[in-house]
Amino acid sequence: MNYRTFIALEPPKTVFLNLKEKLNAFTSTQGVNWVKEQNLHLTLLFLGDVDSNRINELSVILEESAEKTSPFNLSLQGLELFPYREPRLIWATLVQQDDSLLQWHKTLLKVIRRAGFEPDIKPLKLHITLGRIKTKLPISKEREILESKVDKDFFSYDTLTLYRSILKPEGPVYQILDQFILS
Repeated sequence: MNYRTFIALEPPKTVFLNLKEKLNAFTSTQGVNWVKEQNLHLTLLFLGDVDSNRINELSVILEESAEKTSPFNLSLQGLELFPYREPRLIWATLVQQDDSLLQWHKTLLKVIRRAGFEPDIKPLKLHITLGRIKTKLPISKEREILESKVDKDFFSYDTLTLYRSILKPEGPVYQILDQFILS
């Protein structure tokens, strides 16, 4: 059996609460499939379909990587509509304090590919998806979203999660397969 899998960083509590507040403020907006608050995460690598018999192998790779990796300091910069023309996503943009996350991401990608997995090799975009736009939003609503204030302090992201994504008509369900604390 194959599991649709991805690797993510969990937002720390303060960031989670800030994003939950944004979801609550905008959920009445029509034409957007809003992310369930328990699904808020920063995707690092999308692995796609992985044989369920290889999940333990992935866990070992992630555990070894987590033991050698310090938490990453990231800051919310604001809400963004993506792409710029005819946006399909609403997300919270993040910036890093240094390039440690991007360097670690490259290393993790190599290790996972060497082990025979085929992750999506798109460049890492530091964001947390809040909603998927299904019908064009009024300009006033786009402006309200873009001008929404977020807490821009840097926070420590220290929890790495291996997820299984189960697609359902009412939206994806994310099942935690394994979780690691960065040391």
